[in-house]
Amino acid sequence: MHNSTRSGELATETYTLGNTSFPNMVYGCSKNNIGVYHHTIAGIAGFGPGPHSLISQLSDSVDGKFAYCLIHYSIKHAKSKISFGAGANVPGRSTPLVSAYYVTLEGISVQNVTYPFIVGNEKTYTRIPCMSFALLDTGSFLSYLPTDLYQQLEKVIRSAVRVPPIPFGYLKNCYIFFPNFPTIIFHLSGGVELVLTPRYTIIKYSGLWCFSIYPTNDETIIGSVLQMYYMIGYDLKNKSVSFRPNDCSKS
Repeated sequence: MHNSTRSGELATETYTLGNTSFPNMVYGCSKNNIGVYHHTIAGIAGFGPGPHSLISQLSDSVDGKFAYCLIHYSIKHAKSKISFGAGANVPGRSTPLVSAYYVTLEGISVQNVTYPFIVGNEKTYTRIPCMSFALLDTGSFLSYLPTDLYQQLEKVIRSAVRVPPIPFGYLKNCYIFFPNFPTIIFHLSGGVELVLTPRYTIIKYSGLWCFSIYPTNDETIIGSVLQMYYMIGYDLKNKSVSFRPNDCSKS
């Protein structure tokens, strides 16, 4: 389809999760991928919607549920966590999955930063309305917003930071020191709010501190950095995903 090609190995194996074994599980290693994403794909780690993905093969056994919690990319001696079935229930508000791993982004809020800082002042936010399907993609390190929406967000952020950014490579907003960056909130349908402090939105890159969201002429993508420190639970049968803040580096 659309001149897309894939090559690699495909085999079957017995998987063991806890004390339960799953024989004749299809798995593969793709080495050369060219072209576009298709709805039958298994996904990078086997969580795609295709029939041979890991989660599709386990679906009846785990009731279509799995959850993960990503640690900060700089932590060396801890592991991100994943769970299935009853252990994947995440309490809290959920947002509908409109298809595969897409959710609806209904707005972005940016904290208003006042000078001088006054302890105890109530936080206020500038909201940027939008309506965009957003892909939750752990295979993408950065996050992406359509160019027009990104430019609105960039304008509000630059007004808050008040320090001229330094373009570096493909990243447009970098700083030589850790900036006094405002908190950003992604508003998803169903009343879900992803509260993103600078530990989500600022990354260390070649000695600079850079904004982890980038403009695109394609679709909105919420990448792995913006998903850190959240327990994210998927219920594929009921087509919903739930979010709960969590320190993923702790057991």
